[in-house]
Amino acid sequence: MSLPAFRCGFRFLGVVAIVSSFATARAATPGKPAKAVRPLGTSSRMAREDAVRAIPYAQLDRAARSKISAVLASPTIFRCLPAQTIECDPNLYLFLVEHPDLVVNLWEVMGISEVALSRVAESTFDANDKAGTRGRLEYVYRGPQLHLVFAEGNYTGSLLPRPVRGQCVLLLRTSYLRSSDGRDFVRCKLDAFVRLDNVGVSVLAKTFQPLVLHAADHNFRETMAFLGSVHRAAEFNHGGVQRLAERLANVEAGEREKFADLTTRVALRAALTRSGAPTHTGQGTGAAQAEARTATRTGKQGSQR
Repeated sequence: MSLPAFRCGFRFLGVVAIVSSFATARAATPGKPAKAVRPLGTSSRMAREDAVRAIPYAQLDRAARSKISAVLASPTIFRCLPAQTIECDPNLYLFLVEHPDLVVNLWEVMGISEVALSRVAESTFDANDKAGTRGRLEYVYRGPQLHLVFAEGNYTGSLLPRPVRGQCVLLLRTSYLRSSDGRDFVRCKLDAFVRLDNVGVSVLAKTFQPLVLHAADHNFRETMAFLGSVHRAAEFNHGGVQRLAERLANVEAGEREKFADLTTRVALRAALTRSGAPTHTGQGTGAAQAEARTATRTGKQGSQR
């Protein structure tokens, strides 16, 4: 089995529905790959114990505690993915993390991916990669510094002799930094616990575990890079982002409007910074507002040509 086929067949391992096929986001990430040595993920016992201690059990309901505990009790694979730091407005970052359906819709509009992700409840989403993998994910805890997701999925296709089902717990921990020049940065750490119900596939997964873990590390790195690219596009191509928001047909109108509003705020703040005006105010004036309006008009004119 080739590496691409293996990664496709086990797409839901460690990243069921949330970061399944997030690697495709690399096509939308501008700039050249960094030359610096990339941090590595780990599956160490110390990292696993640290992740378990961070689970907010006391704030989960009984059903969520039961599902989380079942996976953590006997995971087939554990991975602490390499921490990532991106420049991104905190409010925009949180919105994108908690609205994966909008992120997937962005990919669809941009021609990056054909993965389908639809909201079925306030905190629950169904996913289909259209290649044999289906999954459902539920945000069982959400907070500015911690998100806990329970996901379950299955794969049925020619890559494996029989259907495979698995569950996953994703723990996303976030910290926020602001540089001396006022730039916002987000640092994320993602832990994934995966349990496969099929014993035979469990053995196979452990045999090829280095490949699976490498793919998960890469996917998370590229996903975060994509979120950072949304922030940069809002700063320097506000009109283009607004037009993109108008084309998001697979999310509710309220989500589109919120995304448009958040990216407008990012654009305005960037314009204020470039004009030398204070950035702590909610409204921009003078040169800053003029620059933001000019950027928007330029973007609209470009779309009409």
